[in-house]
Amino acid sequence: MVVPSLPSGYDDTRHVQAGRPDCHITVGFDRARRRIPRFLIQLHYQADTAPVRWEAIARMDHNETSTHGHDVYQEGLHVDLARRSGATVHLQVRHGPLPSNRGGLISAAVRYLRQEAQYAVDVYEGDRSPGRPPRFSPDGGGRPPTLKPSATLRGGMSHESPAEDALTPEELDGVLADATGSTPEQIRAGAEDLELAPLAEADVVDE
Repeated sequence: MVVPSLPSGYDDTRHVQAGRPDCHITVGFDRARRRIPRFLIQLHYQADTAPVRWEAIARMDHNETSTHGHDVYQEGLHVDLARRSGATVHLQVRHGPLPSNRGGLISAAVRYLRQEAQYAVDVYEGDRSPGRPPRFSPDGGGRPPTLKPSATLRGGMSHESPAEDALTPEELDGVLADATGSTPEQIRAGAEDLELAPLAEADVVDE
């Protein structure tokens, strides 16, 4: 069976169920003394069936170890969306305060991409335009405002997955708890507390 490739160059990599058979999530993160200084989360979509071809259509990442990395605690959360016929578009997601435990942030991001999978597929296939168009910001930008919570922990349609060893989000919480010296309940609480606006309300920062 053809499965999406795991991220390379990370200390720990995992397949995660996306809640629908045509999508899949992969996670990669580094471990450093009960901290996660770097991670990559990708939503994959079965773009073709004959032969089967998986495309990474959405990604969220964080890297506080490099001056050239994207530190979400400084720059805010971004989602990169791929398009079948067009360049990748970069969206800034409006959100509330990020959990200090990176495990909780990864847990929230995985659930967010599960929830927003159909939107990402629609953008990839060209069925809708991504996010909101660029707008003038008189204060020069800055951190996105806090928005009302979205249903980031809503379940999906199915737990079918192309990878036999794919974890459920709850099982991933256990892995993240082990990596950060916390508990699965603490990881999930951090994820639940994070407020994220839908991708349809995100601002296009680069296209």
